[in-house]
Amino acid sequence: MDTNDIVRTRTVKCPTCNGSISFPVGRNKATCPYCGNEVAVDEPGWLGALDKFDMKLQDAQAALDNKEWDKAQLFFEECAGMDDSDPRPWKGIIEAKTRDLTALKGNTEPNFHCYLNRSNKRSDDPFVQRYKDYLGTVSDNDASKAYGNAKENIEYFKRVIEGYSKSIEETKEIIQEIKNRPTMETAEKKYSGAKSSLIVNTIFMFLAPVAAAGFVILAIVLLVKAVQGDAHIGGVIASVIAALIFALITKLSWKFHRRTVNSFKTKRVAKLNEDEINNRRTAENNDLAARKTADIEGYKDSLEVLNKAIEATAQYLAIDREKRIDFFLKKHLDAAGFDNGITLAPELSDYIEKEKAFSTYPGYKPVTARSQYYEQII
Repeated sequence: MDTNDIVRTRTVKCPTCNGSISFPVGRNKATCPYCGNEVAVDEPGWLGALDKFDMKLQDAQAALDNKEWDKAQLFFEECAGMDDSDPRPWKGIIEAKTRDLTALKGNTEPNFHCYLNRSNKRSDDPFVQRYKDYLGTVSDNDASKAYGNAKENIEYFKRVIEGYSKSIEETKEIIQEIKNRPTMETAEKKYSGAKSSLIVNTIFMFLAPVAAAGFVILAIVLLVKAVQGDAHIGGVIASVIAALIFALITKLSWKFHRRTVNSFKTKRVAKLNEDEINNRRTAENNDLAARKTADIEGYKDSLEVLNKAIEATAQYLAIDREKRIDFFLKKHLDAAGFDNGITLAPELSDYIEKEKAFSTYPGYKPVTARSQYYEQII
């Protein structure tokens, strides 16, 4: 570390009255408190970091006087880093950030709080009064901006309400469409056809041989009667032909029975698969309909909140302007460390409580929260 950067203190004797003189930290000159004689110390290396502080402070003040605001702010911040206990850098930071208290800027109250703490809170300081007046102007600007935000919030809430109302109607249509979705019927129809075919085939498979046997018996009876002269031979021939036909039907029924059974089994499996799909789809549709119904309830809850928000915001707009200015002024004075007796209007406290319910909407603009102020010249 350079010895010139080391801050040292010392006490010397006054060469005039021999009184003890305590040198301020990092200074090489002091005035004797007893005789008023100015004493200088020229010892090499005596000057420390605070001599650089004085030089930097002079540069900062010169930049401030020349209205080189950004440069002045940078220099004053460097000075505050060198000597945190001196009020001048904090005052300079405020003046640079606010363009000598002519530009509305946010978040200078912590800097002013530092200044007050380091200047023994001199309430008669003209700068203190100027800054207090400045906060009044900032608060007036805040109130105007908040009023405009409140009006825009009402229009925003109305748009959201319109959107939610439209969403409710659209969701109701979706739910109705879900309820009207048809189930798959192809496999059901094929299964019914295969089932009917199997029944018909089974009937013919069992009745055809019975019919064939019956016609054989009938043919025999008719043949006997024909021999005796009691029946015509044509009946015998017809019975034989009928017996042959039913015998053929029996053969074909037995031939197609296995194929019909296999077809029936295949269609039945397809139907069971379709039933499973339909049951799953029905459950999914019911679940979707339930979720959509819950969405509607959510929209309705939001509509209730937003309607109350419009009512509360309209009541806020009706609050006296001076009360709204005092609301912001109290916030700024408290943050800056000013003692103040400002009492918030009950209707403002009531609005702050109500605001918690709807301030989370993404398009909501702050009304009671401290805003970042526009850069503008007073």
